[in-house]
Amino acid sequence: MNDILWIFLTACYNAAVIASAAIAGRKGLLSEEGSRKLVHILVAFSAFPIAYMIEDPYLRLFGPFAFIFINAALGRRMGARLGGLLCYPLSMLLLAAAMNGGFISQASFVSGILAMGLGDGIAAIVGMRWGRIRLGGKTLEGSFAMLAAVFLVFLIIGGKGPSAAIVAAVAATLAELLSPGGLDNVSVPVVSAILMEVL
Repeated sequence: MNDILWIFLTACYNAAVIASAAIAGRKGLLSEEGSRKLVHILVAFSAFPIAYMIEDPYLRLFGPFAFIFINAALGRRMGARLGGLLCYPLSMLLLAAAMNGGFISQASFVSGILAMGLGDGIAAIVGMRWGRIRLGGKTLEGSFAMLAAVFLVFLIIGGKGPSAAIVAAVAATLAELLSPGGLDNVSVPVVSAILMEVL
C-alpha cells in the first residue's frame, strides 16, 4: 500500500510540474524550449521515490513505463520530436531495471537520472541564454554548466570524492556533447550510472 501511495504522489508531482511549465509557457513567462527544459530538470527528481521509497521491483518500473506513453502523447500533441522525449523515460526504465537486477545501486540510479535531467537541462538553459562559443549543436558555456551540475550530483548524491566526481562529470559531459539528437538522454544516464559503479 505504501508503494501505491508513493506512485500516486510521484504522479501528482510530475503532473504539477508539467502543468506549471505549460501555464508558464502560455503566460509568456518561459519560452517553449524553457518550459520543456524546466520539465526535463524537475521530472528527474522522480528518481528519489523510485529508488528509495518504492520497494516492489515491478512497481518501480510502473512510473517510467507510464512516462513513455505520456511523453509520446504530449509529443504528438505539441508536434515535438519524439526521439528525445521517448529516450528520457526509456533510459529511466532501463536503469530502474538494472537497479532491480542488482547491476547498479540506488545511488547510481539516482545519479544517472539527475545527471541527465539536471545536467542536460541546465546546459541547455545556460547555452540558450549565455552561449557564445559553438561546439557543433552545443555551446562551450552550456557544456561547462553541465560539467558543474554533474560534478555536484556525483559529489553530493553519489558520495564520491572530488577526483572521481570530476572524472565522471567530464565523461558525462562528453557523452552529452558527442551524442546526436535526443540520444544524450540515453548516453548521459547510462554512462553516469556505470561510472558510479566503476569509480
